[in-house]
Amino acid sequence: MRKAREDELRKLEERLGYRFADLELLDRALTHTSRANEDPSGRARHNEPLEFLGDAVIGLVVADLLHRRDPDGAEGEKSRARAALVSAAHLARRARELGLPDLLLLGRGEEKTGGRHKTALWADAYEALLAAVYLDGGFEAAHRFVRDEFARDLEARGDVPDPKSAVQELLQGRGQSPPEYLVVAEEGPSHRRRFLVECRVQGTVVAEGEGHSKKEAQQEAARRALVRLRGAG
Repeated sequence: MRKAREDELRKLEERLGYRFADLELLDRALTHTSRANEDPSGRARHNEPLEFLGDAVIGLVVADLLHRRDPDGAEGEKSRARAALVSAAHLARRARELGLPDLLLLGRGEEKTGGRHKTALWADAYEALLAAVYLDGGFEAAHRFVRDEFARDLEARGDVPDPKSAVQELLQGRGQSPPEYLVVAEEGPSHRRRFLVECRVQGTVVAEGEGHSKKEAQQEAARRALVRLRGAG
């Protein structure tokens, strides 16, 4: 690893509040498949397998935190809260706050086509980062990292409404037809598909959302539509 890269990652460790025993794990978490595919030696490792593991770890830790916060709370409410907290949009915001987009290693083609500005890649990198913490320091380290990262969100969130239901109720109150959610794009490998969904109101596109499932993308589109519709109201 180049000295300049090592220095960048050490600075990131300070923001993370975690020091890696194996810094190569952190470097891999920030390496996109496009970069690995351009390595002539064929030995470069990318972050896609780490995304898969990180997705599972973050889901478990957030579920544990929500349960500890409200052991007797309704399952539906906690499920909605978990979905919101682990959504691609929320993880992308977390990645941006940590400065991950600037540290991504991308292939030349991905860089030229604006890959560094794709929030889906930011969210993927955040999941891969969490997997790296888990592999390097174990479950307790991963749990502590997520707990500290999400503490503010857990306190501020409280009861998390369902964005799709909120949009429908708002439109019904205005005498308008229910919204439509249309999948307009899919990309990525079969086990980590990304979906782009449009939320349309009376045929007009009000907002877009993306996620690793159609449901997640619909919820994100609804959340953004809700902000716009309330502003318009």
